[in-house]
Amino acid sequence: MESNVVSVIVPVYNAEKYIKECVQSVLSQTYKDWELILVDDGSTDCSGTFCDQFAQVDSRISVIHQENAGVTRARFFIYWKFCLFS
Repeated sequence: MESNVVSVIVPVYNAEKYIKECVQSVLSQTYKDWELILVDDGSTDCSGTFCDQFAQVDSRISVIHQENAGVTRARFFIYWKFCLFS
């Protein structure tokens, strides 16, 4: 049976206190056919570094770094890149 990949998109901005718990909750899912896209929206704390570390450990995790543009722009960027042109 064919399974569908579930894309989880998480905008990240100065979330160093919470990003580990967020990523861990995705890693803990019983459904294994997923990808996690972390959009670092110009964080000024260690959030971007933490995101990169997670991506190095699990190939299903990818990180996009962009200048701070807000959560809506972060989500739209992913939609534009992966949905409109895939």
